[in-house]
Amino acid sequence: MKISFCKHNDGIGEVVEAVRNEYPECTVTLNKCIGACDKCGNTLIARINGELVEAEDCEILLDIIGEYMELE
Repeated sequence: MKISFCKHNDGIGEVVEAVRNEYPECTVTLNKCIGACDKCGNTLIARINGELVEAEDCEILLDIIGEYMELE
């Protein structure tokens, strides 16, 4: 599974670190942009295998990522 994060997304560092620790089998990238600038300033975002997901806080985003991992 490939998970991409925008390095300009405030607060995403905690999520990136948690994903790298919990799911070492995933390819995790921290990019300049993931093409969701309109959402980046308002919510936490990630692209999981190309699909944009968003959450209000770190715990919710980690839960969403966990759900994707269960489907793999």
